[in-house]
Amino acid sequence: MSEAERKAQPAVEDMSIDIGASSREEVLRDFRVRMAAPVVPDVTFEYQEKHDLMIGKAFDCRLGCASILRTLDNLRDKTLNVDVTGAFAVQEEMGTRGATVTANTVKPDLAIVFEGCPADDTVAEPYMIQTAIHKGPMLRHIDARMITNPRFQRYALDLAEELGIPVQESVRTGGSTNGAPIHLSNQGVPVIVIGIPVRYIHTHYGIAAHSDVENAARLAAAILERMDAAQISRF
Repeated sequence: MSEAERKAQPAVEDMSIDIGASSREEVLRDFRVRMAAPVVPDVTFEYQEKHDLMIGKAFDCRLGCASILRTLDNLRDKTLNVDVTGAFAVQEEMGTRGATVTANTVKPDLAIVFEGCPADDTVAEPYMIQTAIHKGPMLRHIDARMITNPRFQRYALDLAEELGIPVQESVRTGGSTNGAPIHLSNQGVPVIVIGIPVRYIHTHYGIAAHSDVENAARLAAAILERMDAAQISRF
């Protein structure tokens, strides 16, 4: 095997999951595994409160879902000048399909997208780190499919500074989020993406900081508490 072959990522068609069967018939008849049956990692979530760490699977985007719920909880019993809709969107990794449907259904005037984003604090030089765990959520300025609304982005960053909420900023040459279809919907929607850094994202065990989720929800709630039609029009 050449060096290039050793480093190459295997294609899906070259991989298999051995369940101990000896034939296709045995798989179907005895193990009752049907064609296209879903497969999920067998992972146990762990929260290490002492270290402010969460360890588990599917943090992209379970942490996004958790951030939505935490934001809504922070807004409980608050009087707002906007109507808030929290939405979980499926199939982001398959082309942001769910968010496209959600945007066409809700027709938002403004959107805050939560995202589990790759942490780079174990792979980048210190001066290049944009998404470290324990350093607060990350607000991206650009990725492969969206240039973040600069006025909304600056508003969020300034508010975080005012309230003492730690945040990080990044620029991405690749990747994308549900912000991509949303910002192109409803004649154009101001969108920011608040990402929670996750080490080893898209593997069986990601590592993230609980405080980063809390700060993401704090920032989103603070934005919504101050939002009204006049402010949205300025974006």
